[in-house]
Amino acid sequence: MDEEENSIRNSKYQSYFILRGNNEHLARGELKALLEVYDPHASLKCYTMICLSKTNVSVAGRIMRRAGFIKEAGVLIDAYNAYSLSDAEEAALMVEDKTVHVSNLKSTVSDSAIKRFLSKASLRQGFRGAREYRLIFSDGLAILGEKMYVNDLKKLIEDSMSKPFKRSIALKPDVSRVLINLTRAREGDTILDPFAGTGSILIEAWRMDIFPLGVDLDYELTKGMEENLRYFKTPSIVVLGDSRYLTFREVEHVATDLPYGRGASTHGVEIKGVYGDFMANLSEYLSPSGYACFMTPMWLEEYVDELISRHGLKLTERYYDYVHGSLTRTINVVRKR
Repeated sequence: MDEEENSIRNSKYQSYFILRGNNEHLARGELKALLEVYDPHASLKCYTMICLSKTNVSVAGRIMRRAGFIKEAGVLIDAYNAYSLSDAEEAALMVEDKTVHVSNLKSTVSDSAIKRFLSKASLRQGFRGAREYRLIFSDGLAILGEKMYVNDLKKLIEDSMSKPFKRSIALKPDVSRVLINLTRAREGDTILDPFAGTGSILIEAWRMDIFPLGVDLDYELTKGMEENLRYFKTPSIVVLGDSRYLTFREVEHVATDLPYGRGASTHGVEIKGVYGDFMANLSEYLSPSGYACFMTPMWLEEYVDELISRHGLKLTERYYDYVHGSLTRTINVVRKR
């Protein structure tokens, strides 16, 4: 642990990011994608539920503005061995009022070690909200930082519940944001959702200052989508049409949730046929520098892999999103081969 601690302290890491514990792999992928957008040369070092980066705090703020699965970010002050009393004394010198907000991420440091660390450092636990000192324990480390940004996911979800047109299969805002972020879209870019449904991805894209284009085959869904877009004041192009055959050119960013399950309407077309036609068309219009991110059910994973290979695409990332006992969604990120 001493070597690990020293490698952090000598490497000039500047920011910390706390990930959502229910899907760390996906949260880590989102963070990596957003760093590629805003600071592509910034390195990243990850532990249980927390990542440290050499990016500065202004970049961390831009990341947090649009993150779906990243809970908190702030300035990294230093990292210590959680089991070292001399390190505890050193940490005490960095905390002006001796009050810290303590987190033990997934109990990866023993409670007795944390008590000893706090006692030796004469630090007391307290909450101050914004701009508070944080002492975060993870994988044997005591990471000291100053909290700067918190993801207010609760407000996003509450807002989404107020939309006038709802369906049980609609994506939640956090998942919509992850799909968008994995396409590496920047502010001012255009993103295409070829199976837009109720417009969840379009609404979140506009909130990130990304211009959304939505397509859906179902007339009633398209009417409901437009109602939601008006409600959230989301300027967008909405097309009633079949994304398997519509012609686009050089699309840089595609994010969508492909139809599956009982609530999805495919207008009589078998699911595998929809996926095959979509993938063939995607391979034609996706830009060589672009990214497409789409969700599918895990039970179709092998078939999706076959389609990706068949149509000249390559899978660059894959994540899993557990929904309930009978549904785990696969999040696929592809590029042109």
